[in-house]
Amino acid sequence: MSLSPRLVTLALLAPAACGRAPADVAPGQVVMDLRHTRGEGGQAVARWAGDSLTAQELGGRFLEMSPALRERYVAAAPRREYVESLARFDLLVRDALAQGYQDDPDVIEATRRALVARVMRARLEQAPVRVTEDELARAYTARRDDFVRPETVRLSHVFLAAPRGDAAREAEARSQAETLLARAHALPPMDFEGFGKLAREHSQEPRTAPLDGDLRFLSDDALARDHGPEVAAAARALTGEGALSGVVRTAAGFHVLKLRARRPALDLSLADVREELRVRLEGEKRSRAWAEYLARVEKQGSLAVDADALARVPVDVQAPMRPPSGPLPGMVPAP
Repeated sequence: MSLSPRLVTLALLAPAACGRAPADVAPGQVVMDLRHTRGEGGQAVARWAGDSLTAQELGGRFLEMSPALRERYVAAAPRREYVESLARFDLLVRDALAQGYQDDPDVIEATRRALVARVMRARLEQAPVRVTEDELARAYTARRDDFVRPETVRLSHVFLAAPRGDAAREAEARSQAETLLARAHALPPMDFEGFGKLAREHSQEPRTAPLDGDLRFLSDDALARDHGPEVAAAARALTGEGALSGVVRTAAGFHVLKLRARRPALDLSLADVREELRVRLEGEKRSRAWAEYLARVEKQGSLAVDADALARVPVDVQAPMRPPSGPLPGMVPAP
């Protein structure tokens, strides 16, 4: 294969759209300059056919190293070894081109991915992300529950229904609750799975029994409203993760409570969370800018999906897996 030592044409994803490709290069192709030194001028410290390494580039390479690594190249021998390795790398690139590896599907796919990663980075870096004080204030108001909230407690419970007025039912439910409390005390304090089994098998609260009796995080007010002030008072008295209440009587019946966790109250001002909000809003703006950019690219490229043809493509879930020939799901940029 006869190739220029300076240029190579690769089949790529989206080149000509940038307007830099020669007129005779079709959409989906681009001419890439793979020379080591693409600029003109500078004193060469090493030369090879049609290319060179300049003193200016080498000095820049050294400045990219840590001071500790840089010390290695004060001596002449390691410095020469490093220069030769840079030249050798370029010569291997040329040899790969001479063998036609620029047409290898793996090389093309790696180049496509590198191009997409580069355009994503560039677009996200260039996106306008200035966040104003008014935007910060509105974001704080909209998310105020994330920053200001009362103390909450997470309980698991076993509930036995026993409305007041039915003495026989009350006595039976209380006795059963006492038995379940004794069984709960027999478990290790941190055995939430064992307590959850008691709730699944015996609790008469249909919403929480399938969840191992988990009430999730609730404030004192929410506990009193949803389950009764007696439950809220008993929760306040519990100290230490895994602690058990006694049998708690409410208007609806009897509860056995187990403390899972407490979450302290929050009272963060806008000043306290300004930086967190700013970073979050900047990220949202970058995401919107990326979605808008993708929409423009799709429109310029006249993207169209034939739903009928797509529906006819078979998906054989039993077929053996082949080596990938393109980006797997989750690797393709999305808005």
